[in-house]
Amino acid sequence: MNIFDFALKMEADGEKYYRDLAGKAKYEDLKKVLTGLAEDEKRHYEIIQLAQNQTFHFIQADPALAEIKNVFADNTQFAGEKKEFIIKLKDEQLDYYQAALATENQSVELYKKLTGTVENPEGKAICERLMHEEEKHVEVLDDIIEMLNHVNDWVESAEFNHQDTY
Repeated sequence: MNIFDFALKMEADGEKYYRDLAGKAKYEDLKKVLTGLAEDEKRHYEIIQLAQNQTFHFIQADPALAEIKNVFADNTQFAGEKKEFIIKLKDEQLDYYQAALATENQSVELYKKLTGTVENPEGKAICERLMHEEEKHVEVLDDIIEMLNHVNDWVESAEFNHQDTY
């Protein structure tokens, strides 16, 4: 498996992961965010395809990639054996965002690791690009989680209203 095939599989799995979550979400705003993340993963897939098609020489397969776990594959976080967790997720948006954030952090770390191990320049470039794209997802999800957490902290009283400004 070469880096392009690995990245294509991971981004396709990422799109499916977010579309599945969006299908389970009961809040429209949450569905929009998850669908947006799925669209970003689809765009990443298209970027990889373009990069792969513009490479006019053969890129040697990297056997080490077969040993690396795709962070979206076999994600048991939402599988049938954890029904209690799924029930909880249906009621709490924050859990969706935190699960997505954890997966995006894993993606960043994986692409960072691959950047250091892939030998060909095209592979390194695509890993760096995807790592930066996933870092944007982390930033967006962090901001959403922070806003949701601040909502829980607000108190409607002048004597307690010493909140940070945004």
